[in-house]
Amino acid sequence: MALAGDLRKWLEDKDPSLVAVKRAVRVTLAACVAFYFSLYVLDNTQMATFASFGCIAFGAFSEVTGEPWQRTKTYAVGLIAGIVVVTLGTALAVTTWAAVAGMFVVGFAIAYAGVGGPRVAGVANGLQLLYILPSFPPYRPEALGSRLLGLILAVVLLAIVDRVLWPPPVPTPFRHRLAEVIRAVRDRLVSLLESAGDRQASAQFDGGISLRLSRIPPLQRPTGPGRRDRAAMHAATLLRGVEGRVSALAQLAEQHRPAVAHGEGATLLDATVRSLGESAEVLARPLDDHDDRRSPGPDPAPVEDALTHYVQRREARAASVEVDSDLPTRLRSAVAIEELAVWTRDLAEATRIMQGEHVPEPRARSMAEPFWYANSSTLSLWFARFRGHFTPRSVFFQNAIRLAIGLALARLVAGVLDLSHGFWMLLATLTLMRTSVATTRAAIVPAFLGTVAGGLVAALVLALAGGNSLVYEVAFPFVMIIALTAGPLIGLAAGQAAFTLLVAMLFAQMAPVSWRLAEVRVLDVVLGGLLGAVVGLLVWPRGAQGEMRRITKVTLETAANDLESTVGSLAHRDVASLDRQGTAEVAVHFLLLTDSTYAQYRSELRSAPDAIDWLGVLGLVHEVVRGGQVLRRTHGTAGPLPWPGVAADLENLGSGTADQLRGLGRLLSIKSAAQQAEPKAAEISVDSWISTSDGREVARRQIDPAAAVRVLDLWGWLTGVAFDSRRASDGVRRAIESR
Repeated sequence: MALAGDLRKWLEDKDPSLVAVKRAVRVTLAACVAFYFSLYVLDNTQMATFASFGCIAFGAFSEVTGEPWQRTKTYAVGLIAGIVVVTLGTALAVTTWAAVAGMFVVGFAIAYAGVGGPRVAGVANGLQLLYILPSFPPYRPEALGSRLLGLILAVVLLAIVDRVLWPPPVPTPFRHRLAEVIRAVRDRLVSLLESAGDRQASAQFDGGISLRLSRIPPLQRPTGPGRRDRAAMHAATLLRGVEGRVSALAQLAEQHRPAVAHGEGATLLDATVRSLGESAEVLARPLDDHDDRRSPGPDPAPVEDALTHYVQRREARAASVEVDSDLPTRLRSAVAIEELAVWTRDLAEATRIMQGEHVPEPRARSMAEPFWYANSSTLSLWFARFRGHFTPRSVFFQNAIRLAIGLALARLVAGVLDLSHGFWMLLATLTLMRTSVATTRAAIVPAFLGTVAGGLVAALVLALAGGNSLVYEVAFPFVMIIALTAGPLIGLAAGQAAFTLLVAMLFAQMAPVSWRLAEVRVLDVVLGGLLGAVVGLLVWPRGAQGEMRRITKVTLETAANDLESTVGSLAHRDVASLDRQGTAEVAVHFLLLTDSTYAQYRSELRSAPDAIDWLGVLGLVHEVVRGGQVLRRTHGTAGPLPWPGVAADLENLGSGTADQLRGLGRLLSIKSAAQQAEPKAAEISVDSWISTSDGREVARRQIDPAAAVRVLDLWGWLTGVAFDSRRASDGVRRAIESR
């Protein structure tokens, strides 16, 4: 009893709520029923093979998560895809070269399909396994029917046990995570407003809450190409901006209290607080697609009206405006308040899309428009996602090419050497190849050791049991449970050892085998693992850790171009030569590539993270790109400024700030402190133009109040970006010096 108690305690420590153990039991039950029925009742070895490996593919090699109906839907779609790949694998097994070509094309297609979101990525490895399985001799197209029947039986049983036997826990919906963070940000904004007269209270304000995707399991992130998933990710991005603006207001409030606490700013902030509360309340409720009475999304109109009145009141202020040393702080406060309101309004709009509501048609079907996807068809959104990542700069593309080359070469070697169990070589390549050489190397050693250990045990069992099938029949379910739990609970080596033993017992029931089967398994795993390592060494060997610097540098350059375009268009110096939508669309495209690269970069870390604050750098890019969108949407098509000198100063500041962004990108690519160059200053003091007659007219909203507010907003935005850019550059320099 004491031993049983200790074992349960150990299991609960390693596997809280016994999630992995319960999953292993579900998969084992489905696999054994399907396998035993196919082999011992129907006496069909082909059906038995695909029944057992169908359960392994979708039960062990795949991750199927979500609500119960989502899991069942995933199994159904996975079954359809599985039928397609098994059919293709069977047809292309006719010759080695046909199988190699199919392995590259289909392997790439399945791996690249992961760009379609977590539910697709979750079953990708399982589909790869199902394609590998029929891709070897003997070429038996007449067996296709039995193979498909075995697969269908396996997936149907998996879907049934998934619903009735210890159903897996439903993860916290992303919308509820959003609601929790929105509430926290709203409460902090309320605290900031209520502490208007207390500098000490403001100083204690903490803006550290964030919705970091690195804290959410990849398969629970709403990264699909559909409208709702895009709206959820858009909401997360907007929320990061809202949080940043609240933190900025808290810091600025210490310097200039009235800019936040009084006047029209407080009125707009009150509307913002109410809208945040409404968004959180809607997202906190369960979403039932089949309930026609579901809650409508929050109404963005009150924030829009308050924002319009805020801009109008700012334009109406004239001689009463105080021109003093606090003006730069007030400008940054005004821009922060406007951005906070715009992003809160957009957050309400994104929430409505998540609720399944229709929103007004965007001005253009361009990624430069925040809600360009809102009324697009699902097919067009999928196409846009696949096209957007079909570039060597995308980690999805890199991973798919790397894996496709590895699998194709493994199939070629297996065919040329005429390996009797070449399937295991490809399986080793599939399971051991990672997104970088470092992570592949870390996986190979324990996998080899585990396979050797498992091979020795399997050889011993096969030698002792011989042709006594009853031994394998009885032991098979228990070995399968151990094989499915050993990896998650103990590690890769234990998982490989148990899986090697499982394979031996599986094939021992279908045909006479000897202890040499274990030897073949070990040899194939070694060959497959080494081949995967070689391919990983030659094809983007550093994975996302190497790509992170390159893609961020390019993204900073495109953001700098977009910043200059925004300044030029709103200063209206030479509108005919500007392509505002083009630069913004390019910047958004590279920003999305950088976000996906960062997500993989975090998953590859095996030691201390890079000293560079990548989230801070990404936040700066979001500030530039999204902030430029806000200014263009707020001020629309701008006319020429009536103050040429002020326009020239704005363009100089924009050019200097853009150069700072480019300089930050160059910093990310250097390797030593000796290579650093002195940063170019990007600041023109407000005093340099406020003392002129033009500057005073701008500050007091004279001649053209709307143009004056446009100037002030641009100036506040640029000085904020320049400040954050210098801070990010200083952080990168410190990281370089610490190497």
